[in-house]
Amino acid sequence: MVFSNRLIRRGFLASAMAMGLLLSAPGSWLPQVTAQDSDAASKEPVLVMTLGSVNKLTQDINYVTGVAGQAQAGGMFGLLAGTFTQGLDMTRPIGMVVPMVNGMPQPLALLPTNDIKTVLKRLEAQTGPYDEEKDGTLRIIVGANVIHIQQKGDWAVMGTAKDVLALAPEDPTALFEGMGNDYDLAVRMKMQEIPAETRGILTTQLKMGFEQAMALQDGPDTEANRAAAENAIEQLEQLIEDTDQLQFGFNINQAKKKISVDGSYTAVAGSKLATMYDDTKAIPSQFASVIRDDAAAFLHQASSISPEAIADTKTSMDASMTALRSALDSQAGLSDSQREDINDLLDRLTELAVKSAAEGKSDLGALLLADEDGFKFVFGAFVADGNEVASIAKDVAAKVENEPGAPEFKFDISKYNGVTMHLVEAEIPASQDEARRMFGEKLRVHIGTGAQSMYLAFGKDSDKLMKELIDSGKKKTAADRPVGQMRMTMMPMLTYAQSIEPNDTIAAMIDALARSPDGGDMSFMAETIENGQKFSFEIGEGMLQAIGAAVQQNQQALPGGQF
Repeated sequence: MVFSNRLIRRGFLASAMAMGLLLSAPGSWLPQVTAQDSDAASKEPVLVMTLGSVNKLTQDINYVTGVAGQAQAGGMFGLLAGTFTQGLDMTRPIGMVVPMVNGMPQPLALLPTNDIKTVLKRLEAQTGPYDEEKDGTLRIIVGANVIHIQQKGDWAVMGTAKDVLALAPEDPTALFEGMGNDYDLAVRMKMQEIPAETRGILTTQLKMGFEQAMALQDGPDTEANRAAAENAIEQLEQLIEDTDQLQFGFNINQAKKKISVDGSYTAVAGSKLATMYDDTKAIPSQFASVIRDDAAAFLHQASSISPEAIADTKTSMDASMTALRSALDSQAGLSDSQREDINDLLDRLTELAVKSAAEGKSDLGALLLADEDGFKFVFGAFVADGNEVASIAKDVAAKVENEPGAPEFKFDISKYNGVTMHLVEAEIPASQDEARRMFGEKLRVHIGTGAQSMYLAFGKDSDKLMKELIDSGKKKTAADRPVGQMRMTMMPMLTYAQSIEPNDTIAAMIDALARSPDGGDMSFMAETIENGQKFSFEIGEGMLQAIGAAVQQNQQALPGGQF
C-alpha cells in the first residue's frame, strides 16, 4: 500500500498534531472566554470524542482480559468503574465536544446523567465539595482549574468557561451518530472548523521546531537533512490546509470475536489532496492470486496513481536520496570507488521507481505459505522496465563476485511464460544450524524479470510458487477489491517455527489457537471513498488467546510461577 497509505499516514499525523494543539493545557495559550465571546463560536464542534457507556466498556474489557487469560485486570476495572460512576446512566456513552470560540478551542465534557449532584458527591474525596451559584451552575476545583457544570435535561455539561456551556447541545445523540456505543473510543475531527489563523499557529510551531532542531545540527549531513525536513514540513502544511475530516474508532466486538480499529480521512472537495485521493482507484492486478485463504500471510495493492501523487513521490524520493547520499559520503570504511558504485545504484533505483510511478499505477503482491513441512515466500510487482531490474542485478553481481563469501549469481538460466529466470545462491555456514534447517546448505533466491514485472521467491519449492504467480498474472482480473489489503495468520507460522526449534511457549500458543475460533488472524484493508480513503484493522480472538497463553507460560516458568 505504498502510495495510498502514505497519504493516510500523513493525514492522520497532521490531524493528530492539530488535535494536540486543540487539547493543550488551558493555561499555556488559551485566553479566558467571556460572555460575549460565545457568539463567535464555530457552527459545529471541531472535535467530538466519545467513550462507550460504562456497561459497554466494562463488558468489553472483561471479555478481552478474560480471553487473554488476565481476568483479574478486567475485574479491577469493573471495581473502579462502579466506585466512580454512581449517578451516571450506565447505558449511554460519555462524550466531549470542542467548539472554537474566537479561534480558540474550548473543551466541554458531556456526562449521561439527570442528577449530576449525585456524581459530584461521589467525587468529593478527589475534588472537594461543589459550590452552587444562584442560577444553578455548579463549580468544583480540579488542580488549578475551576470547572463549571450545568444540568441540561438528561445530560450534564462541564467546562472551564461558564459562558461556553451554552454551546453544548441539549441532546448530543445526533452528534454522536456513528460513534457512541458503536465503539469503545471514537474521535471525529473537522479541520476546516479550525480558523485559518489557528491552523497557522500549528504550522508556525512546526517551523519553529524545525529551525530549533536544525540549529543543533552541525555535520556533513546538515544540508541534506534540512532539504528532507523542509519537504516533509511543506507536505504537512498542505495536509493541514486541505484536510476536511478525520474519524477514528476503536472497538472490542464480542459478537464477532474481534478487536477492530476503523478510520477514515477526507480532504476538502476540489483541493489538490482531494484530487490525489479521487484519482487513487482499485485497478485490475497481475498479482491478485496472492489473496489466499490458506496463506500464512499476504499483502496486495493495486491502484491508480494521480499525477499529483507522482510528483509528490518524486520530490520525496529526491529528498530522501539526497540525505542518504550525504550519509554515505560521511561513512567511514568505504573507498571512493565503493561510494561511487553505491551512489550509481541509488540513482538507477530512484530513476526506475519514479519511472514506474509515472506509469500511473502501483501493483504488487506478496505471499507466505507455511506448515510443519516448510515455508515458501513469493513477491511480484509491476515495474516500468523489468530489463533494467535484471541489468542492475547483473552489475551488482559483477562488482561483488570477488568479495569473500559473495553469493553466486546465475542469470538468464531459463524463460517461463515471458519471464526470464535468474538464481542467487549463498552457502550457509555449518555453524548456522537453525538457518540450515530452514533453507538447507544453500539459500536459494529465485528472481524473475518480465517486460514490466519483477518476481522474487525463496523457500522450499518457491520457484514453483513463483511460476503459479506468473501464470495467474496472465488471466484477466476484476478491480472490485480494496486498493490495499493484508492478512496474517499465526497458526501456520507457529507450526513451522515449532518444527524448526521446539519451544514451550510456542507449544502453548499453538494449543490455544487449536481451541480458538480463528487461527490467530490479523488483517488490514484500505478502500477509497469520496475525496478520501477509509481503512480497517482487525485482530481476531485467536491472537489474543495465543498472546495470553504465551504470557501465562512465561509466568509459570518464573521461580514460584510469579510475575
